[in-house]
Amino acid sequence: MRKQIHDNPIDHGRACSLSHGTWRRVGAKLACAGASVLMVGQLLLPSAALAAEWVNVGGTQYDAGTAAGDEAGTWSWDGADDMKLNGYDGTGISAQGNLTIDVAGTNTITADAGQSAIAVKNGNLAITGDGTLNATAQNDVIAASGDGRTGGDVTIDGADVNVTATGGAYESIGIHAAAGDIAIKNGADVHVEAKSNADVFAVLAENVPPRHSAIEGAQAEEADYSAKHGGCIMVDNAKLNATAGNAGGMSVALYSFGIKTETYLKIANGADVSLATGSAGKISAGVWIRVQDGASWIRVNRSNLTAQGDAGADELVGANRKDVYGIFSQSGSPSATPRISFFQSNVVASGSTAAVYAVNMGSFRAPYIKLEGGLKIAIPDGGTVRDTVGSGRVIGVPGSSVIQDIRTSDEVARNVVISSGDAAEPEPTPQPEPTPAPTPQPGGGSGTDVPSVTSTQASSTAAAPKPAAQVAAVQKSAGALAATGDSAATTAAALGIVGASVVGAGFVASKRRDR
Repeated sequence: MRKQIHDNPIDHGRACSLSHGTWRRVGAKLACAGASVLMVGQLLLPSAALAAEWVNVGGTQYDAGTAAGDEAGTWSWDGADDMKLNGYDGTGISAQGNLTIDVAGTNTITADAGQSAIAVKNGNLAITGDGTLNATAQNDVIAASGDGRTGGDVTIDGADVNVTATGGAYESIGIHAAAGDIAIKNGADVHVEAKSNADVFAVLAENVPPRHSAIEGAQAEEADYSAKHGGCIMVDNAKLNATAGNAGGMSVALYSFGIKTETYLKIANGADVSLATGSAGKISAGVWIRVQDGASWIRVNRSNLTAQGDAGADELVGANRKDVYGIFSQSGSPSATPRISFFQSNVVASGSTAAVYAVNMGSFRAPYIKLEGGLKIAIPDGGTVRDTVGSGRVIGVPGSSVIQDIRTSDEVARNVVISSGDAAEPEPTPQPEPTPAPTPQPGGGSGTDVPSVTSTQASSTAAAPKPAAQVAAVQKSAGALAATGDSAATTAAALGIVGASVVGAGFVASKRRDR
């Protein structure tokens, strides 16, 4: 799909790593649940790696062991793995080894041509604090690379981060982890915009390390050139707004790629994720999770996700339609099972090929698309999960036959809205103090307007999806627009009503285990 990843690795920030457990088939449900908890736990816990051997700030390198900083106090480094920014306004920052950057106030990094705003080689990068970081570069604006075994994770924890990728010669990437994973968590608010005439990826995690970072003695010239970990993305109790602009090849807002591994996208605990793309010559997708020889997995849990693929005004039709998806999961192994699951969440997806599609190129194990926790497909009316030729499943209109060609079939849903509707438990409503006694009314009514609170109402630890009345409004508005053939307006109407934030809650991460 994306040949540059294998054949033309870039010189900086092309890796990110986070080890995760191998799926064990102890039983289908138990294995999936166990692996889910383990993977999320690993993203939340820091991985072992070395402190920075050096940092480079604005073109000047500082070696480990001696603290450094500027007289104005806009940046400081403890000589190990701790850096602080407070009002920094300058060019790029890079490091060899682990680096944690705590941001306070407003900070601006504008990289020189061909450089990253922040790049960490053979280490993990963490951006923390209650400040704001504005980062701009041509490519790999915020990036980390691992050696295939350790390092390479990008974590944004609590901070507000704005990323702009203006476009390099071959591609444009906003946040990039090669041979590692990306985690956005704990109230972080992240905005990413990437644009280019070539391939564009707003957020990219892969398990392919740069050749110069390969493990010493390993088979560096192996054709697939991959690590056993990396390629996973998690947004937990945080916000992510990512946009990939028009592109000559691929335009993908959130892209996860793996070889000989399992990769996943986890959106959980009240996360609010909005993904949009521009038109592209080949592929346009809000979410694109792809594994060449392993399983790909997408899980949205008590959160909001909107994902839009844009074919552009010159969209082709029928058999010539481009690959344009809202949410796409692809595995490529006879033993792999691509998964897409939604639990008590609001999901809006659109794509002129398919809104939600999972496929196993190994063609042995069929994928699954699951709606859990009382979720219903509001658009299309009566929508359901349909089988497709070639070990695939797609959300489509009512029916039970196998869809022969998702590109040409009118039974494939290209605009999808999923919500809990009536099945959602409402948020607790506080009782007045004291509660007025009911006054008898004619016909048996009560003289108070105080709503009752039952034991079945949601606790403060659960996100509350939108009520059925709002979903009905979406369906009515979208249906009217669909009658005019305006699919873009249909999606916009759905996004406007269903795409609001959901109140989130924390969760307990499992202890990390090496496999």
